[in-house]
Parts: sequence; structure tokens; C-alpha cells
Amino acid sequence: MLTPGDLKDRTAVVTGGASGIGAALAAELSTYGMAVVVADIDEQGAQRVTSELQERGATALAVRVDTSDAASLEHLAETAYAAFGSVELVCNNAGVLTFGDVADSPVDDWRWLSSVNVEGLLNSVHAFVPRMRAQQGWRHIMNTSSTHAFLPDPGHTGLYSATKQAVVAISRGLRQELASDGIDVTLLCPGQVASRILDSQRSRPDRFGPRAAEPFGTGVIPIGTIEPHEVARQAVAGLIAGEEIVFALGGGGNFREQVEQWWRTVDQAILASTD
Repeated sequence: MLTPGDLKDRTAVVTGGASGIGAALAAELSTYGMAVVVADIDEQGAQRVTSELQERGATALAVRVDTSDAASLEHLAETAYAAFGSVELVCNNAGVLTFGDVADSPVDDWRWLSSVNVEGLLNSVHAFVPRMRAQQGWRHIMNTSSTHAFLPDPGHTGLYSATKQAVVAISRGLRQELASDGIDVTLLCPGQVASRILDSQRSRPDRFGPRAAEPFGTGVIPIGTIEPHEVARQAVAGLIAGEEIVFALGGGGNFREQVEQWWRTVDQAILASTD
């Protein structure tokens, strides 16, 4: 059974670590004595977070990574292992968002979303799991999905929600597949977080076409939110406990009621199929 003290002197890699949930995870993990590799496509942001951690006495390293690029993830893994000798925790947190109707959104929007949210996760798995399998002791993977994986917002986030549903499926498969190797997997599903995800198209490559509409602006999500540091606190508590899934919800929402309504719809469909 893992205890909080068992994290000391171990190493965590956090993708999307330059801001939001990723930066908060890096900070939270460092309080437990973990060395943290802050990985992000925003190299300056990663360096800034790393400097802040180091000023507080933590061991941290910034690495630029493009999670959509398998070679970049391989470089990240090589760098982390060269610096610290082992990696016990990989937080696959990098993610991007667009808004738009499914029928009207260009396929390039989907390709960009999936290149980061889905293929980025797979690239990380391929880079880190073989190395983690060669280690002994506690090893863990945490994948950031979203409450949108369960409740897409019709007309706004159907494509984004589909990528986050894929993260759920991949994480559940990984948890079963890696159990015999002693590697645990936790799925993190935050609600509406006060992060910079509305401005995630700032890193959208030209090859994926023009930016999608940004109807809610590009600032920090202003209402109905949970703060990143609270998401990180709940996430780390969940992984220490070995939880399969951690929900980090903001106040004022009705997520549970929406889930129950969806399952009533599913149940009615099942009953209808057996009549």
C-alpha cells in the first residue's frame, strides 16, 4: 500500500506542465519530495514553472515536448531517464480544445484535437511504458480526461468530448493490461477548471488549418470553475490511494444529475431491446 512518504525521491513527468492543471500537478507532486520533469510545447512556460519550483527547493527540469510527435516524446523519455535514472510517475496531462458544431467543423479541427489528446497519449505510452516495465517498485500513469468524456455539450464540444472519451477507453485498457507488470493507471476527470485551455489554439500548428472560432474568448474560464491546485490535490490523493478514476468537480454544477439522466436513457434503450 502506497503512502504519501513513498513519493519522496522519486521522479514524475508532467506533460502540459507549463500552466493550468499541469503546473499545479508539478507543484503538488514536488511537495511530496518528487523530482518533476515539466514538459510542454511552451518551453518558456515550462522554464518559468521549473524556476518557481526550484526557488521553493524542489528538484525540477524543463523539457520542450510536442506530444503529437512520437520522436519528441521519445526525446522526453530519454532526457528524463538520463537526468534521474528512473521515472515512477507519468502524468499525461497535455490537452487542447476547440468549440464548434460537429457537422460544421472542418476535419482539420478533429485531426488537431486527436493529435494531441489521443495520439499524444499513445506516443507517451509507447515512449515510457517499455522503460517503466524494466523498473521495479511503484510505477504509475495518470491520464487527464474530462467530465466532457461523459457529457458532451451538444453543439459546442462534440469533437473534444470524443477525444476525451478515447482517453477513458485507453486508460481502462491500460489499467488492465499493465496490472501484471505492477504499473497502476488512474484516470483524472476534471470539471470546468480555471485554466488557459480556452487559449489552447495558441499552439495549433499551421498544418491543421486556421483557428476555430473562440466564442468564449481566450482568457481563464471565469465561472463555475475549480482551481487547478485543487484538481492537483485531489488527483495526487487519488493516485496515492490507487483509485481507477478521480473526478475533480467545481461547485454549482449538476454533473451527477446529468450522468444519471443519460444512464436512464441508456437503461430505457436496453429495456426496449429486450421487449
